[in-house]
Amino acid sequence: MIIIFFDGRKDTTLENIKEGLKFYRRSTTQEHISLIEEPESKYLGHISPSGSSAKLIKDSIVNFIATKNIDTQKFVAVGCDGTAVNTGIKGGAIRLLEKEYNKPLQWLICLLHANELPLRHLLIHLDGSTTGPKAFSGPIGKALVNCPTLPVVAFEKLDVTLPNS
Repeated sequence: MIIIFFDGRKDTTLENIKEGLKFYRRSTTQEHISLIEEPESKYLGHISPSGSSAKLIKDSIVNFIATKNIDTQKFVAVGCDGTAVNTGIKGGAIRLLEKEYNKPLQWLICLLHANELPLRHLLIHLDGSTTGPKAFSGPIGKALVNCPTLPVVAFEKLDVTLPNS
């Protein structure tokens, strides 16, 4: 049994571009995807597809699996985060992998990622929008800055009704 997990991120990469006899550095954004094999928690390697589309991600994974001589007959599941490019039911990377190998695969989607957006929207609703990637504008967010230094205290549950909108 082989399960492959993949996760990617876009990184800025420096490239040396040759123009004539001179080399110039240029920054480009590239997708970098790490692949892990379970159940052994074995790092397989990473790939850099030429783009972020589901087809390009699937093609890169298929080529990687072929070069590593991974037995696709034992390939039973694939795991990743729940972005649409990965989980689209017709053209997501997982669905394209199922078509490529002509068999259904168990989809293992990260529930932490699934909880992230609703929680973010709840905090924005209760505390106001953020003022930057690591800055909060409301009283709850500002209080979180000192959270690690605060003592743990006993508290009583309060029954409240949250506003509808």
